[in-house]
Amino acid sequence: MASRSKAGTSIYRIVSNQYPPFDGGGAYRWGSRWVGPGRLVVHAASSYSLAILENLVHWQSNALPPTLVCVVATIPDSVKQSRMAPADIHDDESCREIGNSWFDDAETAVLWVPSVVSPYEENVLINQMHKDFSKIKVSEPISTQIDQRLL
Repeated sequence: MASRSKAGTSIYRIVSNQYPPFDGGGAYRWGSRWVGPGRLVVHAASSYSLAILENLVHWQSNALPPTLVCVVATIPDSVKQSRMAPADIHDDESCREIGNSWFDDAETAVLWVPSVVSPYEENVLINQMHKDFSKIKVSEPISTQIDQRLL
């Protein structure tokens, strides 16, 4: 679960160090479960462990690249956020419709969505084009520590 403090809510993103660590370029080029191509959306997780699980699922490999780094982002309480309930999701197509509408409407900078990998946790979508995007503070990248037994 994302940690909350006086400063806001911490979320986690694990990516290859070959790309900007807090950038929606991949979603822009290829889309995702939650948005179609052409939308700058940063995907993150509510916990470090969920970020690891999401990477394990998406890489679909018996080894993760050694180039993975983690950034911790803090979403201030002043940033408007939306939350998607699991009951609102019916299939992959409805996920994209929900995400595309959220991005295009630009009412909130952040959308919390249920994780498919861990149904008791949430992933986080951040609209990189939203006026509040710059309020989100991102740490310097740190090495990702992955217990080899997971692989």
